[in-house]
Amino acid sequence: AHEAVASQAATGPTPAPVTPTPAPAPGPSDTVVRALLVPVPESGPSAPAAVLPGRPDAPRPTVRAAEAPVVAQGGAPCGACGTANSPGRHFCRFCATPLVARPATEAEGPYAGQRPRLARDRSRWIVRALATAAVVALLVGGIIGGPPAARAVQDHFADRAPVHPAAWRASHAAPKQGASMAGDGYSNTWWGTGYAGDSAGQYLEALFGEPTDLLAVLITPGSGKNTTRADGQATPRTFDLVVTDSGGETHVSQHRINDGGTQKIELRVRDAVSVRLVVRTAWRADPSRQVAVAELEFFGRSFS
Repeated sequence: AHEAVASQAATGPTPAPVTPTPAPAPGPSDTVVRALLVPVPESGPSAPAAVLPGRPDAPRPTVRAAEAPVVAQGGAPCGACGTANSPGRHFCRFCATPLVARPATEAEGPYAGQRPRLARDRSRWIVRALATAAVVALLVGGIIGGPPAARAVQDHFADRAPVHPAAWRASHAAPKQGASMAGDGYSNTWWGTGYAGDSAGQYLEALFGEPTDLLAVLITPGSGKNTTRADGQATPRTFDLVVTDSGGETHVSQHRINDGGTQKIELRVRDAVSVRLVVRTAWRADPSRQVAVAELEFFGRSFS
């Protein structure tokens, strides 16, 4: 123990531990200190900026109170809504329900598997009915009219060809103005009756070598194309055409033509063997002129 005390005394006392001193906190800068010491003038209020004009607010609609319903007097109330209606109304003024009771129709419904009928246009049935009536009318007309009606239709649409007579004859003729001059194909030669005046009753006749179906006749009256000249002959005004067929039956027709120029006359006779032109009255008839016919042409059915 004395040795321990002696060693401790020789080394000296033990030093105490040293505590570190903390660094001082940084203080405010000079700028901050000056800002706090120097007074700063306050800014005044800013002027208002320019803006677009605003739209005026629309006035709010005025809410009107519903008018008190007028109570109908003497009318029956509606069976659906109970509103009273005035007499004479057919529908409710509130819900439009019919006020007049309708008889209930009990329509029979379709059977099971039955298809509904298609809605067809009735105009088709009308057109078909008219077409059927036209066909029936044609058939009836053909039966009642017989062959003449059918022949009239055929003659109307038939092509026409010239028919040349086999011979010519006349009741009388002037010298060198025989009947054949009316069928020689020249309009400057002519048949003359040989009598002055209207030569009523005188005739010119064409004879065919075989029965011919006639459809039309062309007549050129006078002594030439310019028959209205002062020096020309008289021309037929009214005359009869007497056509004789192969059965000996005669077909007579009356006609009236103008003074001059080739003119067409419809003449439809089957199996004709002769055609006679009988003069009745004349144009420009006087004691110094005779009735003349320059050309008489016939046309029949063409079989080509």
